[in-house]
Amino acid sequence: MKDYKIMTVSNNAYSAIYVVCPAYSKSGGPELLHQLVHVLNNNGVKAIIAYTAYNKEDKLSPVNAAFKKYVKKYCLFEQIPDRADSIVVFPEVNIEDIHFLKNATKYCWWLSVDNYLKRYNLHYIIKNKLTRYFLTWTKHGFWRYGFSYIRKNVSKNLVQSYYAEDYLKKRGFTNIVYLSDYINEEYQEDTSISYRNNAVLYNPKKGIEFTRQLIEAAPDLNWVPLENMSNEEVRGKLKTSKVYIDFGDHPGKDRFPREAAISGCCVITGKRGSAAYDDVPIPEEYQFEDSVTSIPAIVETIRECLVDYDRRMRDFDGYRSTIKAEKNKFIEDVRSIFMH
Repeated sequence: MKDYKIMTVSNNAYSAIYVVCPAYSKSGGPELLHQLVHVLNNNGVKAIIAYTAYNKEDKLSPVNAAFKKYVKKYCLFEQIPDRADSIVVFPEVNIEDIHFLKNATKYCWWLSVDNYLKRYNLHYIIKNKLTRYFLTWTKHGFWRYGFSYIRKNVSKNLVQSYYAEDYLKKRGFTNIVYLSDYINEEYQEDTSISYRNNAVLYNPKKGIEFTRQLIEAAPDLNWVPLENMSNEEVRGKLKTSKVYIDFGDHPGKDRFPREAAISGCCVITGKRGSAAYDDVPIPEEYQFEDSVTSIPAIVETIRECLVDYDRRMRDFDGYRSTIKAEKNKFIEDVRSIFMH
C-alpha cells in the first residue's frame, strides 16, 4: 500500500483531494482533471477522481479508456467524505454539486469561462439564443449558482487561462490562483516531416459560419475539416499539413491551436475569448477579427504560409517553446497550490 503525504495548504492539514469529473467523457477538460490527479499521486499526494453523472445500472466503467493511464482508482461523487480534511476540486460546469458538501473545502477550477456562462448565466444564454441551455437553466434552477454563490462557497478559484483570470478579477473575485495545463505528450514526438501538404486544417465545430466565408473566398485552397477522425488520424493531419485556422470561441486555453503548433503547423486565429490573451501567444500578424473586412487579409496570410512555409513556420518557435515547457510549469504550480 502506497503511503501518501498529509498535505498542508495555508497551514491546514488535508487527508485527500477529490477531483470532480463527468463520467465517461473524453475531451480536453476531463483529460486535464485526470492529469491533475495523476500529478498529485506522482508527488505522493492522495488524490482521487470522483465521477458525476454515472449510471449505477451501467456495466461500463466511468473511466474513459483514454484516461486509464492517468488513474488507478476512482470513486463516485456521493462517496466523497464530507469532512473538513477533504479538498474537493469542481470544474466550473459542476458548480451545482457544491451544495451537497457542507464541510469539505471547495475549489473551483475554471477550465472555461464560456462553458460556465452558457450553463448558469441567463443573460449569456438569451444573448446567444441557447434554447437548450435555457431549458436546462429553468428546469434545474441554475439561477442559484451565480458569481455571488461561488464567492461565498468556494475557498479558491483556480484558472486555466489568463482569460479566466481577467474575467474573474473584473467581477470581484480575489481568491484566484493560476493553474493551467499541458497537451498530450504524444503531440510532442518528432515532427520533422520532410513533406507537408498544402492543406488548411480547421475544426468544423468551431466558428464554422465564418470559416465557410473564408472557404467561399478561396475555393482553390485545400480546406480539410478535422472531423470523424481518431486521435491518431488528427495527429497525422497536423504533422503533414502547413496551416491550421481557428475562428471559433476560445472558452479557455484551447488545446487544438497548441496541438497544431507543436505539430509544425502555422496557426491563424480569431480574437475571441482566450485568443485575445497570452493564452495564444502567436505573433499579432496571425490573429484577426472574424469580420468580413478581415477576409482578404486572412486569405492572403494563409496563402503566404503555404507558399513560404519554411520561413513562416519559424514565426511560431516561441509559441512551441512555451508549449514544451507547460508540463513542468503545471507540476510546479500543482506543488505550490496543494503541497505547501
